[in-house]
Amino acid sequence: MNAAVSIRLLSPADWQLYRLIRLQALQTDPRSFGSNFTRENAFTNQEWQDRLTDPDVGLFGLFISPDIIGMTGIGIKRDDPSKRWAQLWGSWITPTHRGCGYSNLLYTTRLDLARAHPTIEWIEVSHSDGNEASRRANQRHGFVFTHRAPYAWADGGNEDEIFYQLRVKNNDR
Repeated sequence: MNAAVSIRLLSPADWQLYRLIRLQALQTDPRSFGSNFTRENAFTNQEWQDRLTDPDVGLFGLFISPDIIGMTGIGIKRDDPSKRWAQLWGSWITPTHRGCGYSNLLYTTRLDLARAHPTIEWIEVSHSDGNEASRRANQRHGFVFTHRAPYAWADGGNEDEIFYQLRVKNNDR
């Protein structure tokens, strides 16, 4: 891994960097996301900033200074009022920087955040059936397959979504 590589939590001031990398990701690998380029390209500047202010979400940028080369996210699952379940999502690395071991940094950063969070006990992650790189990465970090479900992706394709989970701590509730 390149010593100049870093990862950091994005703030509302970083909205233009986040917009840049997110739109690039949606154009390059549309099957990897539950949204699409056309929808998100129409977002206002305020909508991009608002995405970076949610206290239950952590969006990170991966950098080879000064350039952003990737992104990743973790957030409390919206349908979990107990806030015990988090979900990993939005991971993407530019094609020219893939295969360099950077996905490990994306995973460890999010897992560290989850372990430090006062309520998160479990994490769920999913990917399209054909995303072998995602499967290998999540299994390297201890995630266990739970199920698969049919899914209509934002790019118009239909391919099963594969789900995994990992227990990060027991809060003895």
